[in-house]
Amino acid sequence: MTVFAVEYVYAEDSVELRNEHRPAHREYLVGFVNEGPARVLASGPTPATDGALLIIAAESEAALNELLANDPFNKVGAIAQANISEWNPVIGLLQEFSA
Repeated sequence: MTVFAVEYVYAEDSVELRNEHRPAHREYLVGFVNEGPARVLASGPTPATDGALLIIAAESEAALNELLANDPFNKVGAIAQANISEWNPVIGLLQEFSA
């Protein structure tokens, strides 16, 4: 699996929208924690930039894109942009996912 760092940039003026859909967003991501073609290794907000960072291990970029496309935040327009970078965690708790 390849590890990806995904930076969500939230849509402008989307605080109320995100608050409304946060439970569904979190429930959706939790469904990808244990197994599957894309696994959420970590996820959480980045308060300084009013966005979020997701660390996802995926069998393919297509599996990653499918996970992101079906995220409830994305479906309701709360995500303005998702910046995706391949990442190789060589030190720390995620090093087992190192390439």
